Parts: sequence; C-alpha cells; structure tokens
Amino acid sequence: MGHAAESYADTKVLAGYYQHFPTLSEAGDCERFPRNHVRYSAKFKPLEWLNALHMRIGRSPLSTEHAVLAAYDSAAQYHGCLGTTDELTTLRSTIAAMARGLDGNPYLLGIARLLMKRILISRLNTRRTILKFYQANKPFIESRGRLRAPLIITGCPRTGSTLLQRLMAEDPNARSPFTFEMESPLPPMIEGTDPLADPRIAQANDALKVLARTAPGFLEKFSEWHLWNATEYEESYIYMLGHNGLSVMDAPNAGEVFLRAFTELAYHGPVLRYERLFFTLLDAYRPASSHWILKAPNYAFAFPFVIQEYPDARVVITHRNPFISLPSVCRLLESWCIAFTRDRCFDKHRFAKLASMLFTPCFAVPFQFRRANPDKTQQIFDCMYDELFADPIGMVKRIYRFFDLDVTPGFEQRMHRYLHNNRQGKYGRHAYSLAEYAIDPEAFLENHRDYMSHYGFKLEGVVNRKRAGSLQI
Repeated sequence: MGHAAESYADTKVLAGYYQHFPTLSEAGDCERFPRNHVRYSAKFKPLEWLNALHMRIGRSPLSTEHAVLAAYDSAAQYHGCLGTTDELTTLRSTIAAMARGLDGNPYLLGIARLLMKRILISRLNTRRTILKFYQANKPFIESRGRLRAPLIITGCPRTGSTLLQRLMAEDPNARSPFTFEMESPLPPMIEGTDPLADPRIAQANDALKVLARTAPGFLEKFSEWHLWNATEYEESYIYMLGHNGLSVMDAPNAGEVFLRAFTELAYHGPVLRYERLFFTLLDAYRPASSHWILKAPNYAFAFPFVIQEYPDARVVITHRNPFISLPSVCRLLESWCIAFTRDRCFDKHRFAKLASMLFTPCFAVPFQFRRANPDKTQQIFDCMYDELFADPIGMVKRIYRFFDLDVTPGFEQRMHRYLHNNRQGKYGRHAYSLAEYAIDPEAFLENHRDYMSHYGFKLEGVVNRKRAGSLQI
C-alpha cells in the first residue's frame, strides 16, 4: 500500500471514511474486507504514481475541487433563475464539500480519481449548456413546455420503485426520461420521432463500452443489482444532482463530513428548480400527452422542498421492511464504491454506517413531513413492496385510481409485455444480511420505532434471513 498511504492513514480525519487499512488481526477477514472485483490494466500505473503524490502532499493533477468549482462557476451568468444568492452559495459549498471529501480520501485509486473528476465536470458542463440553451430559446420553451402535476415516485432504494417507474412508463400518454436524454439532453428529442432510433443511444453505449474496457467487471457487477443502459427509464433526481456537481453513488467515497452536508435540505431548492427547467425544456420539444413520471429515492430526503417546488405533484412513496432493504442498499452501493477503492481496504462494517446516512432520510424525512402536514394526504400514495410484487399491474391501477388517471387497454397490454420480458429474478438472486454489515437491528428499531410501528415492519423472521429480495428493482 506504500509508505505515503500509511502515513496519511494515521491522521484523525480518516475516521470519517468507510475504508481503512486492516490491521494484521483483521487482514484475514475476507467477508468484512472483500477484494475489489475490478482488475484495472497495468497501463494505468502512471496514475498511481500521481496518486502517491496526491496522498503525500494533498494535491496533484488528479485533484478535484478547483476543477469542479470552475465548471460550476462557468455557468454563473445563467444562475439567476435557480435561486437567491444565499441558496446558490449553499449549493456551491455543498459541491465543494464533496470535492474536498474525494480529494482527502487516501484509499481511492488514481484511476478512480480521474473517472470521478471527469464525470463531475462533464455533468456540470451539461448543466451549463442546458441553462444557456434555455435562455436562448426561452419564449418557445415557456410557451410550449409544461410540467404540471408530475407523478413522482420516491422512497428508500430497493423498495420496488424501479419496477414501478418502468411499468408506469409503459403508459403511452405519459413521459418518463430515458438514460440517454439525461446524459446528453441536447438537441432535445422532437415530437413524432422514434426515441429508440436516437443517435445519442449509440453514443451513450459507446461511452459505456469505454467504461467497461477501463474497469473490467464494474458494469457487470453493478448491473446485477440495477439494470443500467441508455434506453432504460432512469432516476431523474439522481441525474439532476449529478448535473449540479453532486454524485449520489460516489457520496460514500467523499466521507462522513460531506454526507452530513449532503443530507441537509438547503441546497435542494436550486437543484429542483433546475430540474423543473430541464423537464420543461424536454417537454416543449416532445410533450407528454398527460403527465411526466419522475423517480428517485433522493426526492425523499428533499421531501419538503419537493412539495414546495411541485405543489401539484402526485407522489408515490414505496415502502419495504428496512431490515431487508438496508443490507440490500449496502450491497448495491458496495458494488459501485468498491470498484474505486484500493484492494482490501473496503470495510463493510464501516461502510454500512455511511450507507445508512443515505438510507435513513429516505423514509424518515417524508414520514416526519406528513405528520406535520396532514393536509397533504390526498397527494401522497403509499405503495407497499409486498403488495406491488404480488400484483404489479393491480398496484398501478390502484395508484392511477387514487390520482384519477386512466389505465387504458393499450397501457395494460404493454405492462403485461414488460413483465413477461422482465420476470422477477431473471438476473439471479443474491444473499445479504444485517450481520454481514454489522447492522444492529435492535438499535435501528429503537431509533425508528414510530416509522416501523406505523407500517408494521418487524424484526421477526428477518435476522436469520439468508436470501432477501430479487434484482432489477
């Protein structure tokens, strides 16, 4: 691991990361300290020399903070429509906190720093081009585009929200964003064209192929848990946060200091206004006949701002016993984060504590908001995981009835076809457990007793569960 890394690892600040160099007594614990499943090419060795320099002096060409903030500031002339000076300053400070967290993490590989830096800058550059395009075409976009009463799906990850979004996106009268149009939104798709013939699909697939060659095994492992490709309907708010310099999947790599800032609420106003602007732009050129379907777990920990920015939103909150979904979330995030970590430094026990910081607000914030605002009941529907998977189409019909929407015969036929082509367990199943991540169920139950009791979630029958759930949800 190198003397530079060892000396760096002695500093107290590293207690805030999930990785650490295992002691001699821990080194043999392969379950707690798994190997990195990605085997990077030897041609990236020079990046590790730069990485050693970075760890020794705290900066190098791989450093992120200055470059990311410069990319954010390059759009300053267009920021006025997104929020007040104070709100935008808070957003910028949160971006800086993430970049500093990544720069301060000595357990990251050199190639990981390079990839994260490029992705963050690329997303921020997309934001600048969107804001510039919007200003240049504002009369047309604002006269034609609309984002009224969107149907927003949120809740904790691994609770069925992906299945629900992709089923609802089969509604020919609705619109849900494709991966490729959030990665490369311009030029926007035009009404009447075939979205599956869009040239950006090939571009996005080429980019994925480059990533697959750069990090062999990375996409294969991640796709076991979440099918990610150019033509799938994807998580809108995760992409909107990305456009604003905040990577949800890389958040654990930025450490506990950043995660505490990330779970605060103040920066969400500008991001949600950017999202509204973004989808209004897309709708102006290819409108939804009825409504937009947006989905992401991260809407949940921004819940008060979501309701404020979308007062007419129709919201579906998905629920599943956290004793099952939390270790599943840990495994999902592990499949991403371990790929960027020095071999044998990934500590599952420490990782679960940081992953829990992302997980807990996804049920706690909406729950607390609803208790304080009972008048919002009519715009929020609770979708229980077991009921969804027992009868997916029946659940969609219940949601549509609740919001006074129609499930047409054509829509129902398309949902049947989707389910036939994407059967539960099609990509295999995985075992995961609370014990694997050293999650204390009694402490969790005590800390969140009101939520657990309200939805009837219990510990019985879960602690010794060896197989929990299926993939692609």
